[in-house]
Amino acid sequence: MTPKDKAVILARVSSKSQEDEGYSLDSQVKLLHSYCENKNLAIAMTFKITESASKATQRRTFNEAMKYIEDHKIKHLIIEKVDRHVRNLHDAVTTHDWLMADEDRHVHFVKDSLIMHKNSRSQEWLNWGIRVVMSKNYIDNLREEAMKGWAEKLAQGWLPSTPPPGYITITENGKRIHVPDAVTSKLMFNVFRFYLNPGESLDSTIRYMIKLGIVTRQGKPYVKSHLQRILMNPFYIGINRFNGKDYPGAQETFIPKTLFKRVQDKLHGGRPRSYNKHYSPLQGVIRCEDCGSIVTWQKQKGHYYGVCRRLTEACKQGKMLREDYVEEMIVAELKKLVCPSPEIIDWVANAMRTQYKDRIEERERIVDTLGAQLKRIDTMDETLYDDKLSGEISKERYEEKHGLFMKQKAEIESQLNNVDASMSERLEQRLVILELSQKAADLYAKKTPEQKRLIISKLFENLTLKGGVVSVKYSKFALAIADKVQKTRNLLEA
Repeated sequence: MTPKDKAVILARVSSKSQEDEGYSLDSQVKLLHSYCENKNLAIAMTFKITESASKATQRRTFNEAMKYIEDHKIKHLIIEKVDRHVRNLHDAVTTHDWLMADEDRHVHFVKDSLIMHKNSRSQEWLNWGIRVVMSKNYIDNLREEAMKGWAEKLAQGWLPSTPPPGYITITENGKRIHVPDAVTSKLMFNVFRFYLNPGESLDSTIRYMIKLGIVTRQGKPYVKSHLQRILMNPFYIGINRFNGKDYPGAQETFIPKTLFKRVQDKLHGGRPRSYNKHYSPLQGVIRCEDCGSIVTWQKQKGHYYGVCRRLTEACKQGKMLREDYVEEMIVAELKKLVCPSPEIIDWVANAMRTQYKDRIEERERIVDTLGAQLKRIDTMDETLYDDKLSGEISKERYEEKHGLFMKQKAEIESQLNNVDASMSERLEQRLVILELSQKAADLYAKKTPEQKRLIISKLFENLTLKGGVVSVKYSKFALAIADKVQKTRNLLEA
């Protein structure tokens, strides 16, 4: 038996073709496989290109196919139609040069009933050339129409491209719009805040994102340059940047403009702050309740003193704050968080782990159940599509059932988005704060100004000045710790 010649299949299909022709990528591959069997050709490799892929991905797949053919000395390239193969003159030249290099090479355009090779007749080359030009014209016209659609979408306040992390794309009233994702929007808010923490950088923020499970659509960690573009993306504050221009956006935002600006300031701030001069750990921390201004610090008579802008009579009557006295007061408040019984703290930590473990397991059960439902719907929809192709059901019946499946799928995906995926992260954060609360009083004096500010930000919600007196308010979780510590002291003293 004569050994079969080897062939490579290159399939390309667009979403529009699937709708208009009832034709999927797998169905196209099945057709080309059948053609190879009839021609007694052995399939060495199959390459698939979807129009939903980026232009770079399409170009890469095309080049990989042509390189594979060259490296493995394949003589036959099998394609559905000319316009499935060439989308620009560059592709046509590449294919032409490949054919001209060896008279045994063939390109089979199955539905065009056209087989091209080096010695093809002039009429066939003309046929090929006409189809190449028509294909390029189709793509050029498609781009023109797309640009019109982009312009209209931007005018309505919507971004005609993929949104940054923290958003998902949904269909509302027939339009594809971007809305905050119930889970990842909270995580991205934490990412912006994390980057602002003293001593944190783009590298450490990437590690933090990996811990949160925020990765690219390919499941890979973000690189530094990509993260920088994310943090600089004005989409988060309602501005759509497209092709280098900014447009007013209609999307809901979850990053405050003040937080976004602070991140931009840090990104473009240049070198880290020098500590050759005194830098107060209380800089920007205390706000005056009377006039609303931030307390600033300056050196007088060998000590550093803080004062608000003194915009009211109440402010003017209050005394200036002495930095070391305020820090002593802060340490005293931190000591109130220290439990006299380490066993109690261990018990609290273990109780938190148990509580969160039950909730996390319950969440995983819900996710598994919803995931199974989604898989079942996808399977039924694929079967429905095959029934449509085989003519077992009408187009109208298919569209009716397909619409129902898509509605059910959207409802389940909405339920999945509402399942809180950040419980593990919150547990870890609370355990860290719990541990910090027991050590902060001893650590505070040994830390740099930035580290002191970080301790204050983790354990206190705010520090305020009124009538010359500074008062502190614990963060919600720290307040719960202080309450448990006080109850423990009361029991031990009873």
